[in-house]
Amino acid sequence: MSTAAMVVEDLKVHYPVRKHLFSPSKSTFLKAVDGVSLELRPGEILGLVGESGCGKSSLGRAIIRLNKPTSGKVQIGGVDFLSLQGAPLRKARTQVQMIFQDPYASLDPRMTVFDILAEPLVTHKTRDRQLLARKIRLSLETVGLSSRALKKYPHEFSGGQRQRIAIARALILEPKVIIADEPVSSLDVSVQAQILNLLKQIQTQFGLSMIFISHNLAVVRYISDRIAVMYLGKIVEVAPRDELYRSPRHPYTQALISAVPIPDPRLERERRRIPLTGELPSPINPPKGCAFCTRCSKVFDRCRTEAPVLRSVASAHSVSCFEVEKSP
Repeated sequence: MSTAAMVVEDLKVHYPVRKHLFSPSKSTFLKAVDGVSLELRPGEILGLVGESGCGKSSLGRAIIRLNKPTSGKVQIGGVDFLSLQGAPLRKARTQVQMIFQDPYASLDPRMTVFDILAEPLVTHKTRDRQLLARKIRLSLETVGLSSRALKKYPHEFSGGQRQRIAIARALILEPKVIIADEPVSSLDVSVQAQILNLLKQIQTQFGLSMIFISHNLAVVRYISDRIAVMYLGKIVEVAPRDELYRSPRHPYTQALISAVPIPDPRLERERRRIPLTGELPSPINPPKGCAFCTRCSKVFDRCRTEAPVLRSVASAHSVSCFEVEKSP
């Protein structure tokens, strides 16, 4: 039996899309997530990066079953989370929680902070009011807010404080896995650092496993232990954080990292950038063969007809690229 906190196997999320509003023909499909497999280890933060539209958020929402997967498995504690129904599903939902991107939209403006934090506990049958109140106060203290916040409404808080409330809500059921979907992208830069430090502190304190979704490679480098790079619904590279930034192997990863600003002006002027030509292909009609073949400077004939699979190229480093396979 796997000791991983979570295992995702060949997960697909395909949305039906009609070609025309009044077209009688069968629907085509937008392949938001197209066969993703990954492993989340106990107590680690796995960064998930890629361009907007590559399927990162769809993957996160499918894992937690906010979006219905087309096929695949998500194993948490050795149990296939996607196959559960009824009472077993409600019990399993306490093990995986989500922090959303926009705290202005993810908190009900008509509910007080107390009610927002109490709702998950009440939903999962916490009847003891003293226990409920104690857990709520502890969750608020964990994210750096006082009990004075309990009677207030979301509009009375800043963006960073709202995100702290959202984090407290995710923690209150004591989950083993947290999916953080762009949790700092809507915040001011000064507040982003505070929330990132809070997430790292919480992950260490409670031994949580976390998938941290972001398009910001600097943020992902700061918070992650390992990083998975996603392109057009597929994982194209997975490696430990420092190794990925030191030695990216996939052409897409190389281009992304080359675009990250360097604080030193001299190094910034001298370094070689790898521009991405063209636009991200449509997930409704992805390229044949390798998904990246239409934008890759190293493309050759095999790339246009055959899809590469994720293969190990070094210890804990996997890449989906025929060019890398040719290298010694």
